[in-house]
Parts: sequence; structure tokens; C-alpha cells
Amino acid sequence: MKLQHKDRKFLIRLSKDLFNFSGKKVILSFVLQILTGFTQGIGILLLIPLLSLVGIFDKQGKSSVFTVKVVSFLHKTGIPGGIMTILLFYIVIVALSASLNNYQSIVNAKIQQRFVRFLKDKLYISLGHSQWLFASQLRMSDVAHVITSEVQRAGQVIFQVLRSSSALITMMVYLAVAFLMSPAMASLSLFGAVILLIIGQQKNRAASQLGKSSQHSAKKVYQVVLEHLSGMKVAKSFAEEDRYIDEFIMHTEDLEKRKIDYARLAARTSFMFSLGTVVILSLYVYLAIEILEIHASTLLVLIYLFSRLLPKVASVQSSYQSILQSIPAFTAVMELQKECDLHGENLTRNDNMVHLGGSVEFRDVSFSYSAQVLFEHLSLSMPVNGITCITGKSGSGKTTLADLILGLLKPAAGEILVDNQPLNESIIYQWRKSIGYVTQESFLFNDTIRNNLIWTKPDATEDELWEALQKASADEMVRNFESGLETIVGDRGAQLSGGERQRLALARALVRKPTMLLLDEATNALDPGNEMKIIEALEKLKGTITMVIISHSREIHRIADQVIRLENGRISHAG
Repeated sequence: MKLQHKDRKFLIRLSKDLFNFSGKKVILSFVLQILTGFTQGIGILLLIPLLSLVGIFDKQGKSSVFTVKVVSFLHKTGIPGGIMTILLFYIVIVALSASLNNYQSIVNAKIQQRFVRFLKDKLYISLGHSQWLFASQLRMSDVAHVITSEVQRAGQVIFQVLRSSSALITMMVYLAVAFLMSPAMASLSLFGAVILLIIGQQKNRAASQLGKSSQHSAKKVYQVVLEHLSGMKVAKSFAEEDRYIDEFIMHTEDLEKRKIDYARLAARTSFMFSLGTVVILSLYVYLAIEILEIHASTLLVLIYLFSRLLPKVASVQSSYQSILQSIPAFTAVMELQKECDLHGENLTRNDNMVHLGGSVEFRDVSFSYSAQVLFEHLSLSMPVNGITCITGKSGSGKTTLADLILGLLKPAAGEILVDNQPLNESIIYQWRKSIGYVTQESFLFNDTIRNNLIWTKPDATEDELWEALQKASADEMVRNFESGLETIVGDRGAQLSGGERQRLALARALVRKPTMLLLDEATNALDPGNEMKIIEALEKLKGTITMVIISHSREIHRIADQVIRLENGRISHAG
């Protein structure tokens, strides 16, 4: 099973990223693999003189050539050549090999986990810095699946590559030792290993297909869960929660089947390798005894060597199957990363922010979604410290106008000026830091009121929080809560009423002391009483801050300095 061109390209990119991020540790891992294999080879060679000196094979009348060489070496160096010396050497070599293998396992774990974190961080940064139009078109369940599950599975590629490289190095050491002892038997070992790998190739295509189908099933599970959680109230209201439950069970059963199919594939591969190993080993022993007449101690070590070599072949095959099964996950991570990078904002980010003023002007602005033209040669201005109200029917472009003001969308033609500066990548970040933004569905974190407020300004003082609450007509409300600022608001503010949520959202926007306050239909879902409280808060702010309010409310129109009505992407009325 050959890798597809796209998969090979992503694996090459993976290798480059891995070496750029963990190059030194990867090299250290390979060095440790070589040293571990080398010490294991020496340990196996020491078995020959050990078995000969024990005297088990004295009836053959002679010692192996390697035994004679070891005893001669010990005699020349003045080290006693008895069995105790050989045993001590063997213990030292095995202990050294085990220590190197232990250290190598820790290094490999660090490489894998740190690289998984690197992939997650890199992908999340690219996603966070991508253009709003691109991000808004993504299915959030797919994104959550890639960032959590698929990145973790992609990390398995690293683990299996390191595991297979270690097995390959050990195999080469074992073969080198075998060639020192008997070139003919070593050649047979190599031939047997190749045969087993060819047999395993038949299972690789199935492993790749199972990886893709498992990815699809897992993605569906994420999709159902997130959609159900987002719309749980609606689902319960229509008594349709069982629809989500049935769909969830269907996809989890399908995912279970894929996992079992892969376990069955791995078990069949293991069975084939075990059976093949026994057959080849039997042939190996027969040739060694009946044809080559190899010395007994050497034969026993060769059999031991062969019995350890073939599991390494099985390990390489298993790792390769696991890589094929994990490739779709890694491909999904790389494709999302590529898309996010392609649609990055590339803004100039400066921590030492200077707030821009509130003057905004549209000059001959045109904008379209795909083939649908929304604005064409639109010109308007929003005066500093004034209230501009935008109104119009649904689909007339009110929210798009707000997104253009925020710099979330770019005009196809014309320009938007902020303080007479073109709204481009050099000032968009600074401009957004100058804006307080409140939407109709105000998002509150499942945390305290305090932590929700300081989200826009982490270093805000107690006085600044109460000042913002007072401006938003929310200070008395918070004081009436038993825990005050430490009150938990619940998931998305579920413990509060709609009016309470909106006033806290307004206060949160005011904590950062913005130069522009942008409200996108923030009062549309409120009852008249709560709407009036928001309007009273806005009247307090009038003349101190530039406000752009998207609303149909006549009461808000009453306090506005100008009202702009949009119709079919054009200004139908301004007054």
C-alpha cells in the first residue's frame, strides 16, 4: 500500500516541522536507538562464550570461534576469563541497554507530546488570527474535532515513526550480529523478514480505509453532540431530543465497529506473523543442524537472535499500519492549518495601544458576498461623540455594515476611514481595541460577574468595574445579588434574565473605556422595561462616546443624532 501524493506531501511537512521544533531531541532519540541496539547486540554475542564456558556443549569437543576470541581478549587484558567475568560483563551490558532504552522511551514521549502541543497551539493561533468571513463559514463541530481528537491521533504518527525507526535499527544490529556468526543463517533471517513484510502488505490498504472511515464516524459524533448542546432547549421544547440521541447512538455504534475492525485487522496480522515466524524458524533450525552443522552454542544464540528479530519485523509492520490508520487525522490537521494560514489577517499587533478616536467615514464603499452585491458606492459618516442609528429590513445589510466598521470584512471597493486614516491591517487591531461591542445574543462565560467584566480589561480596578456597571444601569442589580461581583452567571448567562445579561454585556464593553460603542440589535429581544433601562444607560453616555446602534426601536431613534435607513444595500433615508 503506497501513500497517496497528498499524504506523502503532508508527511514531508510533518518531518520538517518535527525537526524544526524538536530537531535536537529527534537526533538524541536516534543516537539512543543506535546505542541501545549496539548494546543489545553485544549482550547477545556474550551468550556464546557464556554457554560454552558453562560446559553444556563440551561433548562436541571444541568451543566456538567467538568463544576462543573472547577468552583470548580477556587473557591479553589481564582480566580473569572465567564464567564469573562473563556473567558480570553480561549483567553490565544488559543493565546499560535497559537504561538506554528507558531514557529513549522518555525522550520519545517528550517528542510526541510536545509536538502534539505544538500542532495544537499552531493550529489554534492560525484559527484565532484568521479572517472572520472564513471562520464564520467553518462548521464548529469539525473544528473542535480536529483540534482535540485529530491532533492527538496525528501525534500517533510521530510515536509510530520513532517506534518503527527503533525497531529497524535493532533489526540491523541483529542482522549484523547474525552475519558475524553465520552469513548463511543471517541471509536466511533476512529472507524470512522480507517474506513476512510482503505478507503484511496485504493488510495495509484495509488499515488506510479504516482510518478514513473512523475519522468520518468520529466527526459525526462531535457534530451531533455540539449541535444538540447548542440547541438543547429547542430540542426539548419540540420533544425531539430523542432524534439527537438516536443519531448519537448510531454514529457511536459505527465508530465502535470501525475500532473493532481495526483491532481484528491487527490481530489477523499478528496471527499471520506468528505462524510465519514458526514456519521460518523451523526451516531455520533444520538447515542449521542438518546442512550447515553449526556449533551448538552458536546455534542456540542464533535461534534466540532469530526469535527476537522476527517480532521486530512484526513491530515495523504494525507501526506502518498504525501510521496508515492515523494519516487521515494528520491530513485533516494540515489541511485546516493550510486554510487558516491562507486566510490569515496579518494584522499589526501592538500591546502598547493608543485608543483611536470615534470618527468613522464610508467613502464610495462596495461589498458583496460571492455573486450577491450588498453595498454599491455607499457613503456615510458617523460623527464623534454622536449617536448614529442604523435601521432597515432584515437582509438590508445592517450587520454587514457593523462588520465593516469593525474591520471584520473588507470592502471590495472604496475605503473606510477612522480618524481620517484608512482602516487597513496597520490600524485594525488598534481600532478594535478602541471599540466596545454588544450583540443581541450577548455571550457570557460560566463564571463570576467579576471575571466576565474584566475579560475586556484584565487589570481593571474595583472602582472601574463599579463605574462601568453604574454607566450601564447595572450597579444596583449586582448589589442586590447575594454574592455581588462573585455571583456565578451560569452557562451563557443562563442564571440571569435577558435584560440582566444585556446590561452586564454593556458594562463589560464599557470597562475598557472605548472610544466607540457598537450595539448590534442589542435591545431587540428585550421587554419594554428592560429596553428602557438600556436606553437610559445610553442617554447617560451621550456626548461622551461615539455610538453606532443597529435597532428598529423608535425610542432609540428618538435619542439618536442621525438615523440611517438601509434598503437593498443603499441609504433610503437619513435624518
